[in-house]
Amino acid sequence: MEEEVPVEIEEEAAERKKGGGKKKFILLLVLFMLAGGGAAWWFLLRPQTAPSPEALAAEKEKHMHFISLEPFVTNLASQDGSMHYLQVKIDLKTYDSKADEQVTTMMPEIRNVILKILAGQAANQVGTVAGREALRGQILAAVNELLATRGGILPAPKAAKSAPIAGVYFTAFVVQ
Repeated sequence: MEEEVPVEIEEEAAERKKGGGKKKFILLLVLFMLAGGGAAWWFLLRPQTAPSPEALAAEKEKHMHFISLEPFVTNLASQDGSMHYLQVKIDLKTYDSKADEQVTTMMPEIRNVILKILAGQAANQVGTVAGREALRGQILAAVNELLATRGGILPAPKAAKSAPIAGVYFTAFVVQ
């Protein structure tokens, strides 16, 4: 003979089964949310590793371009009494895409400062490699200062941020 289970006990067992299903659902929901949060952290918020110097150099090189200036012709200081002339073609190297616009806007001032530097040179000085390298350095410093101060409108920057012009190159250099 089978014992009869009271109806109350059967109902209680059915409710426990329902409650167990809810608990499983809540547990799965919590686990899913934790997994989603972990994935979001991994892809969005985790600290990124610093790029290698090679990667930085490659990225910077993508933006490198040259700005060609019109040729310069000036007379030079002479110690032998004869007249000497200098004809120079200069290209400016930059990694800054805004430098083209700045150089174009300030071209008269840039040409003026370069001509002052060139005219102050002695013929025997610019005839040497060391003299030309010094001249490149003077022009680079003067052009970057001019661009940084917007022709004297702004005060000279205190911090040494990256200059808009990275290099000055002579593509033609004739002394007569």
